[in-house]
Amino acid sequence: MRQGTLGCVALATLLAGACVAPLSDSSAPRVPVGGTSSLAGMFTRVGTEMGVPPELLASLSYVETRLQFVSATEHNRTTLGLLGLSPADLALGARLAGVTDAAASTDAEASVRAAAALLKSRDPSARTLEDFLALLDDSTRAELIAVLARGVDGQDAAGDSVVIAARPEIDRAAGFGTTQQALGGADYAPATWSAAYSGNYQAASRTKIDHIVIHDTEGSYAGSISWFKDPAANVSAHYVIKSSTGAITQMVKEKDIAWHDACFNTTTVGIEHEGYAAKPELWFTEAMYVESAKLSAYLADKYQVPKEHGSILGHGEAPDCSDHSDPGPGWNWAHYIDLVKTGGAPTFLAGDATVDAPASLTSGETGTVTVTITNNGNVAWDLDLTRLGTTAPQDRESTVFLDGDWLSPSRATGVDTKVEPGATGTFTFDIIAPEVRETEVLDEAFQLVQQDTTWFGPEIHVVFQVAPKGGDSGGCSASGSGSAGTACAMLLLGALLPARRRRAVRGL
Repeated sequence: MRQGTLGCVALATLLAGACVAPLSDSSAPRVPVGGTSSLAGMFTRVGTEMGVPPELLASLSYVETRLQFVSATEHNRTTLGLLGLSPADLALGARLAGVTDAAASTDAEASVRAAAALLKSRDPSARTLEDFLALLDDSTRAELIAVLARGVDGQDAAGDSVVIAARPEIDRAAGFGTTQQALGGADYAPATWSAAYSGNYQAASRTKIDHIVIHDTEGSYAGSISWFKDPAANVSAHYVIKSSTGAITQMVKEKDIAWHDACFNTTTVGIEHEGYAAKPELWFTEAMYVESAKLSAYLADKYQVPKEHGSILGHGEAPDCSDHSDPGPGWNWAHYIDLVKTGGAPTFLAGDATVDAPASLTSGETGTVTVTITNNGNVAWDLDLTRLGTTAPQDRESTVFLDGDWLSPSRATGVDTKVEPGATGTFTFDIIAPEVRETEVLDEAFQLVQQDTTWFGPEIHVVFQVAPKGGDSGGCSASGSGSAGTACAMLLLGALLPARRRRAVRGL
């Protein structure tokens, strides 16, 4: 078992001297970690007490375990706790934090305290987010920067929300280096080449490939890449695919024999997919399905492997002298094979929407909005990655933004649960009525956005009346991002307005 790892990334590779530009105090979110989950308060409490930024702890937990408490073993590697630490790191962190090994292995807060203590031990003088990011290896740091920049709308094991506020300025302000790749090039053009340790695979000159084996990592993307580079691993795979974006790293040449499938390695290619089989809804994203299918289609064409389930099979289905079961029953084989056969580019479409929102609020008062809408595309809407963004104009800062509930002033929320094609999903978020001097009608416009991919669906309007604190001044105006100019006439019927208003929006 590896020694000295943090979140399955070797502490020996942490870079203490990275150059980091500090972020201004004004750029930091007022509520770095929010949401309805008890984890939000726990990250804040532990971070404050132990001198580690709460958003760093929450982001590490999201990257490593998607905010789930794990105990898993795959490819001779065990991950434990909310931050997916190795047993050795968890034990070391527990001692540093003053908690028992048993508590750190079974209790969420104890495991986070162990991780925080381990981080703090690298540089006791570290104080800011930038200080701690500078301690991490390039791969982990780059992933955390991406997560912190876009924010997270995640869920704990009970389905309660953990919101990590977006910090888009971190991309511009952080002067981090890039990961240095080993010499060589990937066989598959879209992949990044990063060689596994030479003792973790067998050099060969293969030309025959007859099966493609689908795995899941039971760990994080960066952690898996690090593990295949570790001389203690004695395992590897040809390719590793990232959950959130579908990014691909090749670690073993196709001509060589990766040690991914016990006695079924000789004529196979192994593809590892970031995530845990027990939580497919959190890890098996459309981005990963699509990019993996493109890779499998390329391999099938190159080596004349039939594009069907059987020739392309799961680790648990292979005659490999092992008891592995990944990627598990949550892997959507019908969808995946269809993508392999057609190379089907994802199509994001949304149908009719219904908006349930307060009819009126007083300045400073909060209310809950629920948007219900049908997925008319050919791919699922993923937790956190399919979001509701502001429009008119696009990405404007909303006047009803509620810090601690929204991802950012231009991103209200992610989809409540994963929504398959043809199904109906909901987007639920809170709003806060802005300060007004006279009664106004606000029209806030939104649209669905697949993060870093495309905007889609109908423009959705949340229209409601806002009254000043202490009573109406007698005036009336209309404002917001939509077309509420004629809405003031409705206020003459204010006494008849219901507590909530339900509106229908036609789909595209």
